[in-house]
Amino acid sequence: MRIFLFIGIILLFLSLILHFNKKEKISFYTLLSAAFCLFYFSATLFPFLNVWDERFHALVAKNMMDHPLIPTLYNEKLIEADYSTWDRYHIWLHKQPLFMWQIALSFKLFGVNEIALRIPSVVVSMLFVVAAYRSGKILGTERTGFFSGVLIASSPYLMQLISGSIELDQNDVSFIGYISLSIWCWLEYQNSRSKKWLIFIGMFSGFAVLCKWLVGLLVFLIWGVYNVLNYRLDIKKYADLLISVLVCLVTFLPWQIYTLTKFPVESRNALILNSKHLTEAVDGHSGPFYYHFLQAPHIYGLILALVILPSIFIFYKFTIHKKIALAFIISILFVYTFFSFVVTKMPSFTAVLILPVTIMMALLFEKISEFASAKINLKKNTIIPSALILILILLRMNAVSLIKNGTFIENESSVAYANSQKNNKYTFKHLNLPENAVLFNLPGRHYIEAMFYTGKIAYDFVPTPEQMSMLKEKNKIAVVFINQGNEIPDYILKDERVLKINKKVYQFE
Repeated sequence: MRIFLFIGIILLFLSLILHFNKKEKISFYTLLSAAFCLFYFSATLFPFLNVWDERFHALVAKNMMDHPLIPTLYNEKLIEADYSTWDRYHIWLHKQPLFMWQIALSFKLFGVNEIALRIPSVVVSMLFVVAAYRSGKILGTERTGFFSGVLIASSPYLMQLISGSIELDQNDVSFIGYISLSIWCWLEYQNSRSKKWLIFIGMFSGFAVLCKWLVGLLVFLIWGVYNVLNYRLDIKKYADLLISVLVCLVTFLPWQIYTLTKFPVESRNALILNSKHLTEAVDGHSGPFYYHFLQAPHIYGLILALVILPSIFIFYKFTIHKKIALAFIISILFVYTFFSFVVTKMPSFTAVLILPVTIMMALLFEKISEFASAKINLKKNTIIPSALILILILLRMNAVSLIKNGTFIENESSVAYANSQKNNKYTFKHLNLPENAVLFNLPGRHYIEAMFYTGKIAYDFVPTPEQMSMLKEKNKIAVVFINQGNEIPDYILKDERVLKINKKVYQFE
């Protein structure tokens, strides 16, 4: 699908030329078309489920096709086993459900496959480009908005999330996207004072909470700071904010009430695990106090990470919306400070700030382009500035690697990973299994992909004699992978009713 990458780059270049020729409307739609091609290309990069969290999200979403209000990892507890950790839950409340509902709907429409898994992320990312364009235009000029859209459309971090190659894949795309949409709607409200935006602010913020959790309320932090700067503690001036908060609560609270009532034990466990992120390095995700500052080059690209501080200064200096700028800056400081103290460290925690940071960068680039035009008279030649910007974008995207490899693969380890996942997918999809089969002895967490591709329950252990008896009582056939390097007991090897699979499943965690 590399053709989508080439078309995307060409359309990006064309949109730049059209923009510098003051063809604003057509340049925007060309940019949107470029974004679609680049995002769709990203969705096609890996023809398998990625091992980090994408496989879990895919399996739960597949199961939710049949019962959308009962999120399950294991569709049923066939045998007595340990279902007490997030990677083994029967009822899976480890993540909020909205992004998995989106994936389940996509599976219904386009079939159960990896591209369909990622299509909702393509759609949300397209809306993100619109949000960036409109937000930049409100806070700056047409060019600020256009550059903001270009930076989102060419974001390698967003593309990697869409591809599922970095954690937390589709979950973070929707989470970051809906937060950004809520901030955009807030800017539209501040610009127009139209009451309809109050509904959209609350709705998109509620959607963000329904994708991950309470950081989805970020827009209300920005709005609250802005109101304090403008009105101090004049509560009457906070009525519009309260309306949006109520809409937000109506959006995400029903699911919380439903799960607490329907699945009280699982809900409590999920809340306890979420709270542990504050005080413990959950699943080993640790790092130094300055961890999130080190992530900036990963999120924005090295070139853009170097200009974050100048961008903040230029944005505050030149925007006419000083108090919105100050609300953004204070919120950025708050988010970085808060997550620096949180013990669990994950790359996307501060990526919720991509929209405001991108707008600041866009205004900086606008000022640079104005300066360059004034100094070397580029106004009559639109090819040169367009080509220079495209070169910067391609460097940021690491496009040479993408064109060469067709993936985000960059080293020998990543190639080995891709080959192992392709092999495992082929193995799972070409098993000739009876309807009542149950799979055992899968390495690592690859029982998740096994369940996704085969539709059968799978485990990472060899069944005990007691568990074998349970299976027989339920008229189930044990299928044991015997080529995984561990010793298989005689009661399995000698039981003719057990199907032995002598195919290697490669472990890559």
